[in-house]
Amino acid sequence: MAVETELKLGIHRSDLPKLRAHPLLTAARHHPPVRIDNTYYDTEDETLARHGIALRLRRLAGRTLLTVKTAAPSRGGLSSRNEWEVPWQGTFDFTFVEDDAVRERLEKARERLEPRFRTWFRRELWELPTGEGHIEIALDLGRLESGAAKLPIHELELESYDVPAIELLTLARALAQDISLWPENRSKAERARQLAAGTWATPVKAGEVELDPKDDPLAALRTLADEVLAHWSGNLALIPYRHDPEYLHQIRVALRRLRALLQIFAPVTGPEFAAQWRERLGELAAELSQARDLDVLLDELLAPALERCPVEHETLAELAARLSGERDKLRRRSGRLDPGRHGRVLLDFLAALDALPGNALIRASDLRHFARDRLEALRKKARRRLTAHLAEPSPQAQHRLRIALKKLRYGLEFFHSLWRGKTTARALARLKRALDVLGRAQDWHTARETLAQRQKRHPDERLAAAVLLAWHHERIARDTAEILGNLEDWLEDDLTG
Repeated sequence: MAVETELKLGIHRSDLPKLRAHPLLTAARHHPPVRIDNTYYDTEDETLARHGIALRLRRLAGRTLLTVKTAAPSRGGLSSRNEWEVPWQGTFDFTFVEDDAVRERLEKARERLEPRFRTWFRRELWELPTGEGHIEIALDLGRLESGAAKLPIHELELESYDVPAIELLTLARALAQDISLWPENRSKAERARQLAAGTWATPVKAGEVELDPKDDPLAALRTLADEVLAHWSGNLALIPYRHDPEYLHQIRVALRRLRALLQIFAPVTGPEFAAQWRERLGELAAELSQARDLDVLLDELLAPALERCPVEHETLAELAARLSGERDKLRRRSGRLDPGRHGRVLLDFLAALDALPGNALIRASDLRHFARDRLEALRKKARRRLTAHLAEPSPQAQHRLRIALKKLRYGLEFFHSLWRGKTTARALARLKRALDVLGRAQDWHTARETLAQRQKRHPDERLAAAVLLAWHHERIARDTAEILGNLEDWLEDDLTG
């Protein structure tokens, strides 16, 4: 059995000449391109995939190989997994698989195996000596196929041989300084499976993480960061293939979650590390905000008003048409978000996170105690923000309250698996409800400011803006007052049980 440690990176075809001319590759041993043709097998109901097993026949250079791989979590494109491979003897004989559970699963599925999808590509290979081992740099260009559906492959794989995994990140960061690269969490097989199911382009959303209560806080931070990085890089990897504004929104959400995670774990990372990375990530997030504000104005405010408001319908429709045209232009510009720039930041963060030193105090810390302390700090800040807003109400004070509540919600979501009781579930449901209401109020205030600024250039929009804001105002004011009243009690209740 081999343990495969690799880092998958997407690459633009336009950067291929720069890659081949890169000094790190020109100094490496080069292997001419070979064609690789893979056919993946599974049962009709995908028994193997559901158990994290990939089974393929690989044809290259006149040989056919039978390969079994097991799934492994990916960290910003970096993954390690078990692999078994033997020459194909014409039948599915799995005696070479050393893991009993995997072998038994394959044996049970043997009679129902059928080809499910195919990947083919030309692989160009470089061997780069590093210490006592070497790193293989494989450039794969081809496509995934499932029936009539096809998807291109432009991928760089870095695989270590007797080299620490951190060396893959070091090499990737060096290449990314000159070439547009971004982490690809999904294997070719996983992407092909999603292509077959029609889900390959589905935006990636935040997932749940199962923390081990026996872990120390630094280990928990790395586990949680892996999930947030998968949220970020999963959407980043889709941008070169398809335009969908939801990718940009989900990247923005992932960056916001990562910044909150760093604030929560500042006692572990140190305040300088947290502040430095929160600032760097915040710069990326700010670039995605303008398009999102127009989405909210059109989809959350204008759309329902057009559907249900009988006053000045034609005037509202004219405003909606104008804003839609402006949004389309903005989307075309923002849709050109450079995955390479985000990829560099992501790889830098992953390397910085891996380099964080632990200490005896961190290793001795109880994770549940740490989580409760951090959640209590977030709750106290939310209570202070609520008190300040109730004493002197203003859009700015309400926005600060919303931010504090959002961080508390993220904290509860990060640590949810440590308790999973009704108390935490109730607290999360209340926070979600409060944030929905305060979010609509914030959207209204942002829209008011946006529309006021626009009237300097478009005075003919004044009537439409007044109608739109008035139509939403009463409901938003009523819901906000109710939530603010409830929050005084909700923020006093237990969060974790």
